[in-house]
Amino acid sequence: MGIPFPWTTCALLAGLLAQAAPPIATTFSLRVSIAVDDAGKPVAQPEWLSVELDAAQALFTPFGVRFARTAGAPLEARLAHMETRADRDALAAHMAPHVIDVFVVDSLRDVDDTSQMRRGVHWHAPSGAHYLILVASAPASVLAHELGHYFGNPHSQVVDNVMSYERSGAAVFFDADQGKRIAAKARAYVRSGELSPVTP
Repeated sequence: MGIPFPWTTCALLAGLLAQAAPPIATTFSLRVSIAVDDAGKPVAQPEWLSVELDAAQALFTPFGVRFARTAGAPLEARLAHMETRADRDALAAHMAPHVIDVFVVDSLRDVDDTSQMRRGVHWHAPSGAHYLILVASAPASVLAHELGHYFGNPHSQVVDNVMSYERSGAAVFFDADQGKRIAAKARAYVRSGELSPVTP
């Protein structure tokens, strides 16, 4: 005859298992529009885009968010080089509803310090629209960083955190609080209708 197992212990174990189980993922459409150069060739290669997307999937999936890439229309060559706020704002005309728009360009100047260039930005247009702008030469975690902003996270001072600019060469990560923010923002986007979940 076995030793009786208290119901309180069963409830505790069930609670721990529920916490350990990964959340059911909500998949959002990541609509990627790539600028062309003066010769009409895309400024980004498919292999580079796959690396960026794979990195973002790995970092967001533990917090119940996934992405399905869809192709936007190519951006004309005049939009390949983002020099001013007006250049960034002009991308709003190329957005689609209920998706996360990502615009891939060849260069992106810092509009606050024009001596600097940026690798990506989560941009808010005057209309209230917001979207991501990514440089085609950006390292692997830049898309994840800008998506981190899109899902409510500010910058971090912690080395190797996705939301930090500081890297040691170790694996990058979101912490638990950032993950909660991501999950909460995903729910808010769905409730408001700003983003529509898709079947992966």
